[in-house]
Amino acid sequence: MINDPMRIHLSLVSHTNIGKTTLARTLLGRDIGEVADRAHVTETTDDYVLARTPEGCELILWDTPGFGNSVALAKRLEGRANPVGWFLSEVWDRVANKSLWLNQKALKHVKETSSVVLYLVNATELPDSAPYVTAEMRILEWIGKPVLVLLNQMGEPKPEQADVNRWKDAMSVYPIVSSVLPMDAFTRCWVQEFALFDAIAKALPEELQATFEALREVWSRRRRTAYNASIQAMAHYLEKLANDREIAESASVMDLSPHPSKTSFDFWVSV
Repeated sequence: MINDPMRIHLSLVSHTNIGKTTLARTLLGRDIGEVADRAHVTETTDDYVLARTPEGCELILWDTPGFGNSVALAKRLEGRANPVGWFLSEVWDRVANKSLWLNQKALKHVKETSSVVLYLVNATELPDSAPYVTAEMRILEWIGKPVLVLLNQMGEPKPEQADVNRWKDAMSVYPIVSSVLPMDAFTRCWVQEFALFDAIAKALPEELQATFEALREVWSRRRRTAYNASIQAMAHYLEKLANDREIAESASVMDLSPHPSKTSFDFWVSV
């Protein structure tokens, strides 16, 4: 592992086409990467700074290629204990199966660099009916870092605790899973982002706590500033709307002539 007390690394991983890059955009508050309704849109492991203190400490978010054939990938990673077999697989996959090779390259980086892994799943699928979940948990066990399971694609607004409980029950058999929490890229609310940072703090080792608290303060201050600016913008718009006035064309109230040009009334339209 790259041990740098000045940097905390969060790696965002998931099955392909679950919504990692969309969630990364939400957390960063800006457009990054490419978003499309197809598999394997992200092909490289890219890093983005979520927060930076004046002293130079950084909280870094990594967006990684999505898992494709999770079963084959898990077998490849477990086979890395055999140097000869690993070398042959690496050479073969690089030529014959690019997505599998990209996954192995990205996960080697995650294993060596990450402080915490953010594992994004599709909440509309029951954990025991998603065939790739078991294989991907084997992959996360191979990485060996604390895991936060994030429930994406929560769907229409509804009581979400049932979905959370199902996933908590399914993940309870894996010691590496620190927390399970909703984090939809579209329907999430502001408090979920703060809950995510609380979960990250609980998952980090003691030696990174002071650095993380400084970074969390920088991030929290920036997010609250953005929230206040949003509220002020909405309030300004509503105030302008409430005070908007328009004067209709003037005409005599007593003139009841059927002539088209003389049938309007003098009145105020108030919005």
